[in-house]
Amino acid sequence: MSHRRGTKKAVAAAAAGAVGLATAVLVVGAQSSAADPISLPLNYHCNLPLVGSQSLKVVINTDLPLSVKTGQPTGTFDIKAVSTINADTVSGLNLIGATTLEGQAIAAATVAAPGLNLPVKVPNDIAKQNIPTSGEMTVNAAGKTPSLTFNQPGEAKITVGDLQLKVTPRKADGSVTGITPDGTIDAPCTQDPGQNNTLATIKIGDGPTPTGTTTTTPPPSSTTTPPSSTTTPPGTTTPGGGGLKYSFGIKGQTALKALGSTAPINGGFDADVDLAAKTFTGDLKVDPTSTQFKLFGFVDGRSEVKVEQVGKQTGELVGTGFKAHIKFNVFLPSVQVFGIPISSDPKCGTVSPSTSEMTTGPDFDLLKGGKLSGTYSLAALQNCGSFNDMISMFAKSDGNTLDLNLTKK
Repeated sequence: MSHRRGTKKAVAAAAAGAVGLATAVLVVGAQSSAADPISLPLNYHCNLPLVGSQSLKVVINTDLPLSVKTGQPTGTFDIKAVSTINADTVSGLNLIGATTLEGQAIAAATVAAPGLNLPVKVPNDIAKQNIPTSGEMTVNAAGKTPSLTFNQPGEAKITVGDLQLKVTPRKADGSVTGITPDGTIDAPCTQDPGQNNTLATIKIGDGPTPTGTTTTTPPPSSTTTPPSSTTTPPGTTTPGGGGLKYSFGIKGQTALKALGSTAPINGGFDADVDLAAKTFTGDLKVDPTSTQFKLFGFVDGRSEVKVEQVGKQTGELVGTGFKAHIKFNVFLPSVQVFGIPISSDPKCGTVSPSTSEMTTGPDFDLLKGGKLSGTYSLAALQNCGSFNDMISMFAKSDGNTLDLNLTKK
């Protein structure tokens, strides 16, 4: 066998992997009759849509020889990898209605041996995996590498590199979630710096066994058993109440019960989401609007309407939607009857804020939007000039409704 042919064979046989969402693994090596157990933990950060940069932990377990003979095939060996997706990522998948995960990961590694120092990219299939409703998600993977042959004596060093995920979360009916236009996540995963990423250093030939092979330490007794749910989860880079942001456009209407009229609503809502607590804080912005009404069934009236939020708006994530606790003041900067202004004070407004418990509809999708509705009361008015009491009498009411359509920006 020529050196070129042996080199190509070594590269092709040197890498194989087992992966899960944000938990991809590449392992490379060979098995001989005198194989030693290896356990290599690695930490990554994957840049994922919806949840941002999330950490993940991968443990590679396998058996590799400390030495191989020059020019002699080593035979195949088995690989077992255990990966843990953190709870925030699982929460994000649940929020978009995902129940399963499948796809592919392209793992990078380097095989360095005498006469050889080449990067290797290996695609790995991810079998369909059920997504839990909460907590961490453990992914177990197994594989087998082809035989490996080195044609020059010395040392072969196998290192594990970065990952590229191409995975598709699906809903219970098998449809894609819409997290991207085609439903597939294409996310890079970068290895955290400062780690030992050497899977093995193998002696080639009949010389002394190489020293400093720190990765060939015996794994814990759970080498062939997936870790339990008590495994310490990797951290998340999504800070509570500020790391994950949502922005929705708002279009809809409010019905003013006492006036028997409606007013169009346009605006937006920006929220900072804490995935771990499943809560959010946000800002509600409503464009100025107006409504036309009739008093006593025949008196034509018209009023400008201005809505201002009171403090930060809060809420909780529920299923694939949310519940919002809205608090706002309502102002009527201009009120006309038969076209005649009877109030033009910009401070004309409710004496106390209105509140509304608003909930999303059953088909709401955080990736696209949907319906949001609720009811509210209007308190008595103040600062509305000499006709304050009359205007207040007709405006003060309970059971006013808000029916909005939110569109994800």
